Amino acid sequence: MLTQMYQGAVFFDADGTLIDGPSGIFAPTEKTKEAIAQLREQGFLTVLATGRSQCYVLPSLLLFDCYITANGARSEAGGTVIHNQTIAPEALRTLVTYLDMVGINSVLEEPEYCYCRDLSEESFQGMMRKYAFPIDRFLPLQSLEGLHINKLMVTYDCVDKRDRFLHDFSDRYDITDQPGNQACDVGQRGISKGLGVKNVLEYFQIPREHAYAFGDADNDYDMFRSVGTGIAMGRHTAKLGQVSCMVTGTVQQDGIHSALQKLHLI
Repeated sequence: MLTQMYQGAVFFDADGTLIDGPSGIFAPTEKTKEAIAQLREQGFLTVLATGRSQCYVLPSLLLFDCYITANGARSEAGGTVIHNQTIAPEALRTLVTYLDMVGINSVLEEPEYCYCRDLSEESFQGMMRKYAFPIDRFLPLQSLEGLHINKLMVTYDCVDKRDRFLHDFSDRYDITDQPGNQACDVGQRGISKGLGVKNVLEYFQIPREHAYAFGDADNDYDMFRSVGTGIAMGRHTAKLGQVSCMVTGTVQQDGIHSALQKLHLI
């Protein structure tokens, strides 16, 4: 239930924006945390908008009023679920059967746990180390019965498998590469961080023009198109640059803090 009015909202991607796993930064910098606290004091809704599902959001990122997870498939605030999109059971079965057939490892994501076909697969293990995924949140996939999956993450050992998957399924799913990884996020068509942003703004009755977003990758593209001002981090994809209003510094350079100051939000 809506209990508070906000003067605006600021949405933050996690990896590459608030933290930088490949550089060993697994928590927001002190200046970034200070900026988030100042936004809240100024009456802004602060929102984490991440490709991660809730179960592997790092404790260091639990700083926000609201959470959009699984690339926009789910959002919640104060224990209230605002929206929750899941993949239909038969469609999920078809998808997992195909991935098994072509030798692509699949990770099926729910809010509480993720279910992995091959926990020992090399690309998956590399991501576990690089991004500090909590191993106790990832369980072996034994059955699809009773699962309510928001999205999948897939890992592969050669790009030909990924290309085949794109060819065969890109008309049915949004398949987004993860920069620097042999991995993709797989979600229902039309489900994106942009949808999550729109649902949150509607729920809190915040106009689009009073909404801001920080990101670095292709899965932030629709989020930027759903807010009034999109701010790209110093390292960002070319596609995201097409819809950015501003480019700021990197995580290490406290890009979030400096951009919020330039925008006179803090």
